[in-house]
Amino acid sequence: MKTPVIVACVLVCLVMAAAAADFSKGDRVELVKDVPLYFKEFVSRVGKRGERYVVLAVRPEDHRVFVLGHDDRGHDIALGVAEDAVALVGAPAPAAPVGPAGNAEVADVPALLAGRVSAQARTRAMAMNGGKASSDEAVVRGLRFLVKTQNPDGSWGKGNKSYVAAMTGFSLLSFLGHGETATSPEYGPTVKKTVEWIVEQGTKNQGRLSMEPAFSQAGVYAHAIATFALAEYYSMTKDESVVNLLSTAVAYIVNGQGPDGGWMYAYDKTEGDTSVSGWQIQALKAAHVTGLNLADVDAALDKAMLNLKRVQGPKGGFGYRKKEDRYSLTGVGVYCTYVWKQEKDASVRDGTDFMMEQTKKMYPVEFLHERADLYAWYYNTLACAAMGGAAWQTWNRMFQDEIVKHQDPDGSWPPLKKGAPGGEIQADPEGVGPFYRTTLCVLMLESYYRYTWPAKR
Repeated sequence: MKTPVIVACVLVCLVMAAAAADFSKGDRVELVKDVPLYFKEFVSRVGKRGERYVVLAVRPEDHRVFVLGHDDRGHDIALGVAEDAVALVGAPAPAAPVGPAGNAEVADVPALLAGRVSAQARTRAMAMNGGKASSDEAVVRGLRFLVKTQNPDGSWGKGNKSYVAAMTGFSLLSFLGHGETATSPEYGPTVKKTVEWIVEQGTKNQGRLSMEPAFSQAGVYAHAIATFALAEYYSMTKDESVVNLLSTAVAYIVNGQGPDGGWMYAYDKTEGDTSVSGWQIQALKAAHVTGLNLADVDAALDKAMLNLKRVQGPKGGFGYRKKEDRYSLTGVGVYCTYVWKQEKDASVRDGTDFMMEQTKKMYPVEFLHERADLYAWYYNTLACAAMGGAAWQTWNRMFQDEIVKHQDPDGSWPPLKKGAPGGEIQADPEGVGPFYRTTLCVLMLESYYRYTWPAKR
């Protein structure tokens, strides 16, 4: 009988103090004696023997372990404790709860998505990555705007089917990026209706999530964005009811890849287009993360990397369909090259350098500037957040406050100037324009916790 053995092991662990090097992030530990708990260099309070915590980090050189605690207002803080005062409980930390109230448990959330799945996880990630409270407050206002403007059927926008599908995919990604699922107390009903709409309409259209009888020019964008969202939804919930539709949707992307490794309008398999390809790559990466082992996803991503290198220009930028140094697409190239296997190769480094140089010289991150481009900023934010280091620190200083301060009181973001790069939709005060701008801004401001990349800072 195994249970007594397990209990015995746990009891032994509790009475054995350990060196800091013996602990890992996520371990559950228990105080073996009464000791002071330090917040930064000040004593927060005295911890009592038997109190349990989750390890956030270790510092062997100082014989210190940092654990998740709370201040007198209930806010999350990191507390330092001497290594000989804690012992392993003998079990890993439980699965992180989803939603601001933490009322739902989701098992086996992939590590890449772990930073988003609870208020505590988001707070820790924001503290580590330079996020401000004002940024998450702006995200919440943006999500509430989406709740208020959702169509009764669960979609967003009206008119062109593929535009509606794209905005609905973007909106679902925005909720998921904040750790919200159908069980979340505030946003659950909204998420539930969104997923139901995607599944119902996608099934009616034989797995085409652009919700069209045949893929149009805009439809390939919409299909990839909605597929991306559905894959992340599955990874966070393990909802088996979406697997068949997701599998079919992913297959369209795999089969629509051209000989050069890129994707083109209507999946016509001619010369690959970097703008189209970027969303297909994000969708395939999300499909890979599900763990469903969907057919040929990894091979398609390998091939896609060859196409990105094909269009990289001499200065490190990326072009649409040939070698060019286009600022608007360099973030796409850098992020999508890195996102597959997190390899920081020469093309990624050169692209990042070009992107940052052009931002400073030609394309300032100013919302009301004539060259403002939310599309480019979305990818630049993802690229810099994934890369970390100086690029992220510089980009974060430029974009965070600028995005937050231009949010409208209703939670949406206003139109950019007419003629600004990135397409007319960014300047459209009506139609799908408000949803497009709001979701891109929300997704950018979620970058502190949306993905958990390997430490490179």
